[in-house]
Amino acid sequence: MDNEWLKHGNASSYAMIDGSIISLDSDETRKFREMVKEKYVATNHKRKISYVESRGIWRTFVGNPRKEVTRKTKEALIDCLYDYYVKDSLSDSTVMEVFNRRQEYRRNSLNRSSGTIDRDRQAFVRVFDEEFCSFKIKCLTDEIISSYINMRSRQLHIKERALQDAVRILNGVFDYAMKKDKIIMDNPVTRIDMDNYYQNCDLSMKSSDEKIFTEDEISNIKDRIREEMADKTYDFIGYAMLFSIATGVRVGEIPVLKWEDITDKGVHIHRQQRSNKVKGQKKILEELPFTKNERRHPKDGRYFPITDEINSILEEVSTKQKELGIKSEYVFCREDGTWFDKDIYAQRLRRLCERMGYNITNNHAFRMSLNSNVFIPLGLPVTQRAYLLGHSVETNERFYSHMKTESLVDLKDLLNSACQTNAAPDVQNESIHTHTHTKIVNFGQIKNSETPMNTRHFGI
Repeated sequence: MDNEWLKHGNASSYAMIDGSIISLDSDETRKFREMVKEKYVATNHKRKISYVESRGIWRTFVGNPRKEVTRKTKEALIDCLYDYYVKDSLSDSTVMEVFNRRQEYRRNSLNRSSGTIDRDRQAFVRVFDEEFCSFKIKCLTDEIISSYINMRSRQLHIKERALQDAVRILNGVFDYAMKKDKIIMDNPVTRIDMDNYYQNCDLSMKSSDEKIFTEDEISNIKDRIREEMADKTYDFIGYAMLFSIATGVRVGEIPVLKWEDITDKGVHIHRQQRSNKVKGQKKILEELPFTKNERRHPKDGRYFPITDEINSILEEVSTKQKELGIKSEYVFCREDGTWFDKDIYAQRLRRLCERMGYNITNNHAFRMSLNSNVFIPLGLPVTQRAYLLGHSVETNERFYSHMKTESLVDLKDLLNSACQTNAAPDVQNESIHTHTHTKIVNFGQIKNSETPMNTRHFGI
């Protein structure tokens, strides 16, 4: 049956069946379902459906040897046959078949982006090979799956996070088979203790030097951006990179930033760009009215204070656009006023960092560097650091707080200074003790008024 499933409009939902558009408004839902079932049964049931007047029933036959199926109404018999054929066709589904149905469900019903769908497929097949995916899903037990995970984790020696992601997706596949397809009674993946297999993974961790830029490196990057901007009439990507260094915005938050978002309260960051790429089709760019961390619970984004540095960048962009006659609602727009693809920004940044000989080449490093090099030394509480970067306190503490190797030298000097002061004779003036530890910064006691950041408002 040629069905184009559920095309959504603004106020109603529709389905196209054999060229006919059917509304799915509540008063027509029942008729639609009946039509779908009747067409499905007509396609899959080859035996005659007839009314037996002497018995007052509708009947037909299924199976081999054949078995009589009867119902009082034709509609009830169609429902019975529909359930029979659907259950029969799904019950022998392989892992990959259920995986594919779940992927389509997430794409069409849960509005997951094509990027998310593609990443999940790559993460899944990296661990669960073609042989495993060809197993009938109803035949797999927790013992079989556990043995397979143990074997594959030893073979691949992948990162713990990669194994977690693959098993998380497998759990979703079995959950779909149980709750949506209804072809299994329970989910065996929930009974697997993954702590038994992490020892097989690559547990090495990247050092802070491999994750963030030093203050000198950030300064060098800014200088290099300025040098390359000098050769261009209007370098909107260059301005965007300078803005990202100063604010720690995500890549997807840059192209959608509008002039109306520049307020007295600060830079209002509350949108993101999402790209959808379906194989064989042109990439589609979307503007979503929420940031990455607010997909489930939008809170109107966050406000980043407009420092002197940020204000200077914005004024420079505005002046340049006026000089060139560029009119656009977007801050970092193309010369024709349209927004740009975030992937263009990411590619330009990667090439810039590679030319400078840096192994770190992503925008995410700007976010972590701002947190580690600026926010923490200023003594900002973790709650404020998390707010400014748009994530949770736990995320900030676990993934964004780093120290470069060079910082150990400064820390050594501070500790030596403190030890030498403590070792001073008691016969000296008491003022010595009064000034003990003055070179050790107590971040928790720094007041906002002492913070050397000129801002309009923090908006926190």
